[in-house]
Amino acid sequence: MRFSRGFAIGLLAAAAALASVPAFAVDGQTMVITGEDYTKWLWGTQHTDGSVYNFTTIPNEGYGDNGQGTEIDLYLFSKPNKYVEVQGRLQSRFNQNQWTNYGGFGGRNPAFENNPQPCLGGDCGEFDPRSNEYIKIRGLTARFTPGFKWLDSATIGSTDLGMFDPFTIGKIRYIDRDNAKAILFQGSIFDRKLGYDFIRVSLPRLFAGPNFNTGDYTGQDGAYGLQLKLAPAPIFDVVGVVERVRDLEIDPTDRNFDNGTSVADRFKNDVYGVRFGIHPSSKVDVRGQYYHSSAESDPRFGVPTGFGTSGFSPTPAGKISDPAYKANVDLNDPFGIGLSFNLEYFNIGAQYESILSARRESDVLLTEGHDGAWVFPGPDNSAFGVFPGNPTRIGYGGFEGNAQQVATLSVDNEFTDFDEPMAETVIGWKGITVVPTWTVGKWDLAAELTHIDYNTNWQAWGFPNKAIDNSIYPNFESDAGIGSYRNAYAPFQDKKTDLYVLRGKTVIDAGKGVDLFGKVKYIKETDKRMNDARFLPYKPGDCPGGGVACHNSVNPYNGNGNSTSAIYGNPPVITVNGVTGYQWKPFDSLSDDDKDMNYKMFQVGTGYQLTGDLYTSLTFEYYDVDLKDGDTAFQAYQLHNMASGKSQKNKLILAAKYTLGGAEFGLNYEYNFGTFDPNFGGGFVTQFADDQISKDFGVPVGSPGFRGRFGGWNSLIKRDFTQNRLKAFMKVRF
Repeated sequence: MRFSRGFAIGLLAAAAALASVPAFAVDGQTMVITGEDYTKWLWGTQHTDGSVYNFTTIPNEGYGDNGQGTEIDLYLFSKPNKYVEVQGRLQSRFNQNQWTNYGGFGGRNPAFENNPQPCLGGDCGEFDPRSNEYIKIRGLTARFTPGFKWLDSATIGSTDLGMFDPFTIGKIRYIDRDNAKAILFQGSIFDRKLGYDFIRVSLPRLFAGPNFNTGDYTGQDGAYGLQLKLAPAPIFDVVGVVERVRDLEIDPTDRNFDNGTSVADRFKNDVYGVRFGIHPSSKVDVRGQYYHSSAESDPRFGVPTGFGTSGFSPTPAGKISDPAYKANVDLNDPFGIGLSFNLEYFNIGAQYESILSARRESDVLLTEGHDGAWVFPGPDNSAFGVFPGNPTRIGYGGFEGNAQQVATLSVDNEFTDFDEPMAETVIGWKGITVVPTWTVGKWDLAAELTHIDYNTNWQAWGFPNKAIDNSIYPNFESDAGIGSYRNAYAPFQDKKTDLYVLRGKTVIDAGKGVDLFGKVKYIKETDKRMNDARFLPYKPGDCPGGGVACHNSVNPYNGNGNSTSAIYGNPPVITVNGVTGYQWKPFDSLSDDDKDMNYKMFQVGTGYQLTGDLYTSLTFEYYDVDLKDGDTAFQAYQLHNMASGKSQKNKLILAAKYTLGGAEFGLNYEYNFGTFDPNFGGGFVTQFADDQISKDFGVPVGSPGFRGRFGGWNSLIKRDFTQNRLKAFMKVRF
């Protein structure tokens, strides 16, 4: 809801008056109003200021590493009587609302322009709610406790959905925590032996459906969830959960308007699950989870029926189903020497789908997974970097820390800063994790051994009878390079991943006590991708070399004549500086797309409580990645800078936190520097950047590289990277 500036000022004034003069109902009710002033400062050497946060992939939303912004939250709470309580918030948001907007006055009005361009960095001023200091009503909730034997509470309005679990109806991330609107009943039956949560939540039209939307008719789009909880004895508990999602549209086949209009399912999604725990003693704890999902999209309503070799959607196309399950065993110091073990087996189906599962902040696996420092396939974290105008958003340094794992394709890293953790999808993962922890003397030590296999290990998307560019799976950034947080699928995959981690921390007896911590991490990841010669795009000897053009003799892999030549084209013959040959290597060997990654990360840090109110820490991280990721025949699925070669990255992180009464101040400064030395193999003629390539891709004129199938440029020079960035904040609660 959008308020005019005058109304918002009046509303705040009225709220201030209410805070100083309590309003009384007949039974002595009072209204409590509290609030928070949150101010953030960003500075960085990318010098972008499209918005007051570092990262988003949503078109036309803007991102930035420079700027200042302030939010206000007013929290309202009232309890009219012992049966009813109401709470809500009035909140402004950063977005493009920077101090330099000066309250949002003026600005261009895109509605009256002949050629309107997206608003960016607040340039639309008061005509864009993202920059005009608007205030929204958020989190408005009424909660009723009528005292019925079978009903503990009924909640109408906003909820964070935290009463279910991240595999079904997951908790909403913090910036949207009170955006979901629902009717929720909670209580117990059978003499309080069986607890329940029953909810009807309206579907978020912005992401909870194919193509990240719920179509045209949204008023009845909703999800129903039922959770039954039983704990018959202290050593055993079990929870059953059912989720039913329906995205409805007007039925186009209903021609009788005299009795109303029928509706049909644009998208439907059902999940059934069970969680259990066995607790035989304080030393042993066993937990298990099993879910089965099914989903179906109706192509009559404009949903994707396929994605080619790329595409963006939170669900595969068509009719899908798959299970997801995991089991955990915790052994708490079984030998009495301070050594404990956590073990986990996990198996997430390639077609597992719960459109409302948690999108971030809910780590569903024990492993720490990959690191946030590498967001997109290339070492510079660029978005589709072989095309002009697609620079990195988050910057060369990526995010800090290791990733969170979420069981969804709809991974949500939007509107975040570099000091926040990155989330990554685990759709298709299966494997085992062992985490021993040992407290010995003053040291707390932990290790991790994880082996990951993949339910997405297949050839030709697992459907070799179909065309290679007719996939039901959205491919996002493809599984190329060091990593991609939201991609689960690739046309060819034969992959395995092994992670090894050792962590330690202690306190040194010096002054007030010096915190010392560190970590060593190693990842070995291989992916043969195409492993059957029948899928090579052209027949053997099709490109004879010696300056002779390729014959383009297509190699079909099924009886329908389908060939991977649809995505792997043959190179033209070119002559550069008197050298004649192919523009890129012909794809004539199964090794042309092989991946072999050796990933090493080292961390050491220290922290100290300088005063009773000020804590500081200094951390150094070093990354060393030796990656073979296919040669020029592969070209990273055509869309990305190739990442084969050696990458070295250094992070120096200074953090500080200071409290002053009800105020909190924080600072995080990062200095990133390193190199990338590419190695794309041979079999092609090196080209050299002209002035236009230099302008489009930021490489020196005359520097070596090669143009790929889409005309993009991959540089062959050793590159040096640096990035400085800082985030500071202030929170004042009142």
